[in-house]
Amino acid sequence: MILFDRRTFRAFDYLLLFDLSLLFGVGVLLVASASDAGHFQRQIVWAITAIIFAVVVSAIDYRKLISRAYELWVLAMFVLVGLLLFGPVTSGTRSWLNIGSMGVQPSELTKIVVILALAHYFSELDPLPFGTRRLFVAAVLVLVPFILVAVQPDLGTASSFLPILAGIAWVAGIRYAAAMRLTVASVGMAPFGYFLLEDYQRARLLTFLDPGRDPLGAAYQIIQSKTAIGSGGLLGKGWGEGTQTHLKFLPVQDSDFILSVIGEEMGFVMISTILIVIGYLIMQILKRSFLSKDRFSSLALIGIAAILLAHVFVNTAMTVGLIPVKGLPFPFLSAGGSFLIASYIMVGLVLKLSVNYTD
Repeated sequence: MILFDRRTFRAFDYLLLFDLSLLFGVGVLLVASASDAGHFQRQIVWAITAIIFAVVVSAIDYRKLISRAYELWVLAMFVLVGLLLFGPVTSGTRSWLNIGSMGVQPSELTKIVVILALAHYFSELDPLPFGTRRLFVAAVLVLVPFILVAVQPDLGTASSFLPILAGIAWVAGIRYAAAMRLTVASVGMAPFGYFLLEDYQRARLLTFLDPGRDPLGAAYQIIQSKTAIGSGGLLGKGWGEGTQTHLKFLPVQDSDFILSVIGEEMGFVMISTILIVIGYLIMQILKRSFLSKDRFSSLALIGIAAILLAHVFVNTAMTVGLIPVKGLPFPFLSAGGSFLIASYIMVGLVLKLSVNYTD
């Protein structure tokens, strides 16, 4: 049921609109510079589609989302299982669902479903500190999609489910002792995960520890990324003038390494501006979460903030070599349709969930 509630528009933050418009504009300019005309046109189509999704989602009665949260989760798991069994192999993974000439990555949309399911589960519990026993169901809601996405294989996207659980569980009231036990257990099991990695994932980890180990192979991306950012200096070489970008030295320059393009062509000042702008967006979501009178809305907004923050941190850190390379795009800037649509759907949810219903 679609409800164009006037309260949604009364609660609208026009500074937030400017924030998003700036990110959208910079993203369009970067994709235009870093890709060919055909790719740029497809990105424009994705961007328009994403904005339409945001408007539609902002008009949906959020109480319908609550009642359908678990059903959406089950449907998303069926889609992920179907991809593993019958999906096409694209770039060595079964991550993509082809719709005509366009490819969609269901795992990106699954993040939103997991947020809604976790917020629904925790909102039904007493708002009191809880331990690991009550965390079991929440862990299932996260670990099932984590495993299904990890075996595609897409460990980068799979790992982005974990901050959702951490953020929502913390705000929902997990006991400090229970949180510490889970943290210690996770850290203790991490070394065993090394043996479950694909060969290229192990290579990325090893070259992160020793970048000179394979400069023309696994370390090539990060070396070229740091070269691009360093050559841009304070103000950059100018839009469309990046040699690392236009001579194709920088791999996946319009998606995973879009910040490298910003650094080379627009400089450190623009990178700082982008981080401030996206930081303002995340802070506004956190503010709305803590001011919300509705428990489901508050927890869902925390989940949205957690996923955006995780993408920003991982993408920025890998671009400058602080962590191993992971295939996580930068919100609103990176080329590609699936996460762009997911990002704008989350914006629509922020607008809707910011309205405090009392009826």
